[in-house]
Amino acid sequence: MFQLINPLWLFAIGGISIPLIIHLWNIKKGKTLKIGSISLLGESSRQSARSLKLIDLLLLFLRCLLLIILALILAGPLWNSKINTSANKGWILIEKQNLKETSSQFKKEIDSLSKLGYEFHFFEPGFQFAKLEDALNQNKSEISAAQLLPYWSLIQLLEDEIPENTQVFLFTPNLLNRLGTKRPLFTHPIEWKTYTPSDSITNWIENAWFNESDSINVTIAASSPNKTTFETVTIDPASNNSPFEFNIQNGKASLKFKDKKQGESLPVTIDTATIRIAIYTDKFKNDARYLKAALSAIKKYTSRKINLTEYSTINIPSGQNIIFWLSETAIPSKIAPLNLFFKYEKGNIEVINSKLNLSPSMSSIEKEDIKLFKRNAYSENSTGGFSVWEDGFGKPILDLKMENKLSVFHFYSRFNPDWNELVWSNDFAKALIPIIIPDQDASEIHPSDKRIVRQDQIVPSLKKESDTNAAKNQESQKSLENQFWLALISIFLVERYLTFRNNLS
Repeated sequence: MFQLINPLWLFAIGGISIPLIIHLWNIKKGKTLKIGSISLLGESSRQSARSLKLIDLLLLFLRCLLLIILALILAGPLWNSKINTSANKGWILIEKQNLKETSSQFKKEIDSLSKLGYEFHFFEPGFQFAKLEDALNQNKSEISAAQLLPYWSLIQLLEDEIPENTQVFLFTPNLLNRLGTKRPLFTHPIEWKTYTPSDSITNWIENAWFNESDSINVTIAASSPNKTTFETVTIDPASNNSPFEFNIQNGKASLKFKDKKQGESLPVTIDTATIRIAIYTDKFKNDARYLKAALSAIKKYTSRKINLTEYSTINIPSGQNIIFWLSETAIPSKIAPLNLFFKYEKGNIEVINSKLNLSPSMSSIEKEDIKLFKRNAYSENSTGGFSVWEDGFGKPILDLKMENKLSVFHFYSRFNPDWNELVWSNDFAKALIPIIIPDQDASEIHPSDKRIVRQDQIVPSLKKESDTNAAKNQESQKSLENQFWLALISIFLVERYLTFRNNLS
């Protein structure tokens, strides 16, 4: 179907009136008749003879056609043709690492779809086509990181790879740790069927560290389809009755389960370091007391080796892992912690009536409402920061930036009841844990987590029916501009030839 992008240019066709007027303006003078005497002729008014006549009709036609084609080129000619997608077959998608168990769980459905002509593709980047029988007979290969992409991320990739109007049948386990974080939009018809894997209960060592009594604290995770729980136990590395195997290699201590039946046998490095925390303050003495109380609670709760010291001068010894700079003065260049800075930001003070939101990416706690009374102004032009805590309007109260390979937390409020209720909150100490002890935070879903999700939680969001129908009736558009230019040049050459020939004659 012929279509124009800018049909307003069609008004330029009115320019054909110019060659038409030129051709009509052909004035032919009357002839003079010679006679012997005019005595017998009566007096009459002088008359002139003229006639309007079209000549060189072919040239007129070509010149009008040139103007019409030029107007069409400016209007943007297109040719639309509908794509025939009715012949597209459906796809069967299964993960390579769970191929045998998944195909066994849904054998009847998969066999029926295969007989109907549905193609089998691996549910991984590239969505490679294969014969299901051959894939099942292949030896299990090593699983790559790309094959372990979240399901929702793979669905987003599938949206760009799969042909239009193709029915999708997806078969996967219903594990929460494979789902992803952002539900995608999908335009194709999809049937997603899930099952609970057979190995649906497991244990693993979340983390381990030496406490101040030189015993080892071990956090053990126990996961089932319904829940994942964590328990911290204290063990003696010299004990023979421990269910753990203790090893030292290349100066690093590690721990793992002795028996695979007890849990995952992958070793976990034991944290032997002492966390040295320095608090510097000048006029914010009360703020430092609140912070010290929270850090002391963390030390007692986690049984970590934490060395906490407060300084009122800038003569802070080197070797500090973390420095809390509770001051509005500039940080001297000679002061550099090993891991991170946490510093007060200086700026215009804004009085607000809002709340402080502790980001779930940095804390897995159930948060209570924390009132926010004052904050420092945050520059919208500030870039490169990751928002950790926010106010009720979505502006950062605490953000994280990498500066000279060092993690720097910028705090746009204060540890003070005049600014907010954070210091009175039960979440204060808990919210600081993932900042000073990142591996202590269990908010990230472990790869061995066996929790499952409901069917209505796993399926992607479908676009509106009108959008889907539009995709089915998709049209292929092809520009005709080159063809029109070719016609324009050809007609122009013919017109020039005819004009030159007429002038010679």
